[in-house]
Amino acid sequence: MERAGRLISGLLCWLIAMSISAFGIKGVILSGGSTVQTGSNHISSISERRFENIRQFSGSRICNLSAENQAERKMLVPGGTPFGIKLRTDGVMVVSVNKGSPADRAGIKPGDMISSVNGVPVQTNSGIAEAVQLSPSECTIVVSRGSSEKCIRLVPEAANGQYRIGTWVRDSAAGIGTLTYFDPATGSFGGLGHPVSDVTTGELMPISSGEITNAEIFSVMKGCDGEAGELCGDLCPGILGKLSANTPVGIFGTMNAEPTGSAIPMAFRDEAECGPAVILATIEGCEPQEYTIEIEKINMYAISGTKSMVIRVTDERLISEAGGIVRGMSGSPIIQNGMLVGAVTHVFLNDPTRGYAVFAQTMMEQMDEVSTAAASGGYILWAVIQKFCILIQ
Repeated sequence: MERAGRLISGLLCWLIAMSISAFGIKGVILSGGSTVQTGSNHISSISERRFENIRQFSGSRICNLSAENQAERKMLVPGGTPFGIKLRTDGVMVVSVNKGSPADRAGIKPGDMISSVNGVPVQTNSGIAEAVQLSPSECTIVVSRGSSEKCIRLVPEAANGQYRIGTWVRDSAAGIGTLTYFDPATGSFGGLGHPVSDVTTGELMPISSGEITNAEIFSVMKGCDGEAGELCGDLCPGILGKLSANTPVGIFGTMNAEPTGSAIPMAFRDEAECGPAVILATIEGCEPQEYTIEIEKINMYAISGTKSMVIRVTDERLISEAGGIVRGMSGSPIIQNGMLVGAVTHVFLNDPTRGYAVFAQTMMEQMDEVSTAAASGGYILWAVIQKFCILIQ
């Protein structure tokens, strides 16, 4: 029986290996998969020994590049430069609701997007306020929440000669981020590596339009254990390009002119490896500097998210001047073996020398989806400066 068991076990392993080789499977999900602990320097992952067993049976790496993938490899100009972000929301975002107000009683919640009032499309705070004044008896408000849309009717309340529904709203945002790459073949860019989210609600801000501008960093607030540092800078005159999409893995758009620098290959996910790498980041002025880092962990089960790699800053200059990773460095490109591997996205509060990163391939795939959808007419920060937040009257 014992011998039969070993034969069956060996046969199963052989079948797994053959299926991997025959069908080009790029990953195998095993029991007890991986979990990512936010704000921690630890990723509990599947046993490396079990992965090694699969590699030995298959006779090759799990993540082999196909000839088709090789043909699709992008050549990108790495960024590292700071840029200003100005965006206008698609609709108006509700950032808070007064308790007991007409909006509260009607079920409007923070994070909702108001797209029209009484049948009139609204894109600004003042537009909503004016529409409410014109319909004091009853307002019909169209609200989007996630992927759903609902029509809400409410009666404004009068206060000091004005009619109010009791919500604070925002129609725009601005801030500073870091450019990740420029695609000379399309004129497109990607940056941040994570979405521009409202600082009050934490919700991704859907955009109707926006621009990227020049920016300059004049100082850095050093990070320390328990508190993230921050780049301090100004938006400068000069429009660099158009902002067209705000997504979970970065912002995308087109640039008016090609930035300086030479294009390098984009690395596919399976080409990233634990070991030395560099990031391009700007902590003073406008010119990026190269800093050494170590890629400590690679989580292939987070390929569509912003926490696919754990990185650690090893460059003493960056640690001395900034404490490690700080706010505003999101989007700083990661280069390894002469290829663009990914971008910095997060910093660990308990250890500012460590943080998360997103794969460059993930950002490129998202940008391609945006471009394809935009061509068919179907697609439509970290924000440090929030503007025009008013109480609707």
